[in-house]
Amino acid sequence: MTKIRSIVVATDFSPGSEIAVERAVQLAAEHDTSLHLLHAFDVGAWHSLKGVFDAQRITADPPPDVRMQQRLADSAASLAAQTGLKVEAQYGRGAPETVIDSHVKAHATSVVVVGSRAEPTLLGLGGTASKVLRSPACPVLVVRTVGTRCYDKVLTAVDLREGSLRAATLGLGLFPAAHHHLFFALDPALDRSLWIGGLGKAHIELLHGSMHAQAQRDLQSLARDLTRHAAHPVGAELVDDVPSRAVVARAAAWPADCVVVGHHGEGKGAQRFLGNMAQHVLHYTSRDVLVVP
Repeated sequence: MTKIRSIVVATDFSPGSEIAVERAVQLAAEHDTSLHLLHAFDVGAWHSLKGVFDAQRITADPPPDVRMQQRLADSAASLAAQTGLKVEAQYGRGAPETVIDSHVKAHATSVVVVGSRAEPTLLGLGGTASKVLRSPACPVLVVRTVGTRCYDKVLTAVDLREGSLRAATLGLGLFPAAHHHLFFALDPALDRSLWIGGLGKAHIELLHGSMHAQAQRDLQSLARDLTRHAAHPVGAELVDDVPSRAVVARAAAWPADCVVVGHHGEGKGAQRFLGNMAQHVLHYTSRDVLVVP
């Protein structure tokens, strides 16, 4: 299983980031690892504010970046005193997604924890979370639910490709105390593509049955392999449905505390983006989501 070396949690002191900090503290304590409390002071946003509000009032001493650094240091010290964890205050200047990416690449980071948005009760993603997930340098846990206890139920969306296998393994390593369930939705679009290709109904049904049986065998084999490292037997389920819709519905029905998905991004660098299934889950589930690149 993956060794969790350090955890970074991004904070802007909004309600959404506060619950992300709570979850990051729980994970750091569970894995006995260090916690980096990271704040990015966005200079561009600050200059925009100065153009809107009373410049003299909002530039009064001490400067806002100094106040933020002090608030961050105080928060880190308070968390360390309350939890006994090693908590480091990390401050950067620039766009949050750039600061987070630079920090991750400069340190041995196992996972980044971010709030889904400033107001966590709303579905979807805020701007920072969306940009961080565009091309993540390490797994990212998007938090939108309040809670300090370990996750009890973790649903992992798999398609048996390398990315989803990596996601399943990382999810088990990061949430070792949870009940894990592998969920594979076999997209009906595969049948439609065979039909468009000119195959007859009988031939399509034969191929579908073969794919279904093989996927079931591979899924059960993966569940058995993961169970050897798990606190509880790992479940496995195969359905015929559109993956994005099926994962959100299954997470709500179980109900899962967290959903694990692979990034499956396309493109390179700044042009990279999440796969359709991961995007749909992030925007429509009410659960926390771990995205594994």
